[in-house]
Amino acid sequence: MPNNTKVVARAKTESIKTYIENIFPLADFKSVREIEDLNREIVVFELNGEDSADSIKELLKTNNFFLFISDMLHDELLLELSREYYFVFCLKEDPMTEIEIRFNTLLQHRSIKLELETKSEELESTIFELAFASTNVLEQNEFLEQMAKKDGLTLLYNHSYFKDKLKDELLRSERYNNHFCLALLDIDFFKKVNDNYGHLKGDEVLKSFAATIKDSIRTTDLASRYGGEEFAIIFTETDLEHAIMAIERIRTKLAATYFESGGEKFKITFSAGITPYHKCYHDVEFMVGVADKALYLSKSTGRNKFTVLTGEDVCG
Repeated sequence: MPNNTKVVARAKTESIKTYIENIFPLADFKSVREIEDLNREIVVFELNGEDSADSIKELLKTNNFFLFISDMLHDELLLELSREYYFVFCLKEDPMTEIEIRFNTLLQHRSIKLELETKSEELESTIFELAFASTNVLEQNEFLEQMAKKDGLTLLYNHSYFKDKLKDELLRSERYNNHFCLALLDIDFFKKVNDNYGHLKGDEVLKSFAATIKDSIRTTDLASRYGGEEFAIIFTETDLEHAIMAIERIRTKLAATYFESGGEKFKITFSAGITPYHKCYHDVEFMVGVADKALYLSKSTGRNKFTVLTGEDVCG
C-alpha cells in the first residue's frame, strides 16, 4: 500500500515519476542541484544511465538519507559504494512490499542517527559539569564510540577501522618481527542471491556469514566488513598454517548452513585470498593488494577455495 511519509524525490521520466508517486503519494520532486542543498531529508532518487559513480558520490556526501531506485546496471556500482556510504536501494522491478521494507529500514537508520547526534550535542554542551560525575555518560560515550567502528548490518568492524588496525599490525610487526596474516573473503555469486531472492534475503546471508566468521576466529583476531559482500580478517600473532586452519573452519561451518526463501533452500560458498606479513609490505594498501590478488586468483580458478600469496611471491 502507498507510504504517506513526506519525502523528496527525483525522477527523469514521467513513467518513473508516476511509479514513485504510486508508492510515495506525498513525494516532493526536485532537481539534483536542489537536493544537494538540502539537509537531513529523506530522498527517493531514481538512477539512470546519466548517473555516474562520481555524481552519486557527490549526492552521498550531503547530509541526506537516500533510497535509490535503480536498474540492474547500477547493482555492482551501488555495492561498491556501500563500502564507504550508508544508503538503501531497490530495483525498479521489486514488489512494493519490499521497497516499503527497505524504506522503513532507512527511516529507522535516520531516526537513530538524528537521535545520536542530538545526544552528542547535548553531551558537548554539558561536558564540563558532567565530567567525572556520571558513569552513565561515560558508558554511553563508550557505546557510541564502539558503534562508530562497526558496520551497521553485520556488526563486524567497518572498513575504516580495519584499515587503522592493519596499519597498527604492520608497524608492530616491522618493529618487533611479529607474525600475522591477512585474509580477504568474498561470497561467491552473491549478486545471484539478491537477484533470485531479494535484497532482504541478501542482508540475511551477509549477517549469517559475518556471524560464522566471528564464531570461527579468536577474540584477538579482527574481522571486518570490507565492503559489499567482501570481508577481511586480521589474524594477529598467527602464522600461515593457523590462518589457513581458521579459513577452513569457516568453510566447514558454512557448508552446514542452509538458507530458505519461498520454500526453496540454498547454500553459499566463498573464495578467499590469504597473505602472511612480509617485511616488503611497506604499507596497508600494498598488503591488501596482495591479498586481493590472491582472492582474484581464487575467483578466476573456480571459486569456493582459498589462494595464498606470500611476500616472496610478489617481492622476490
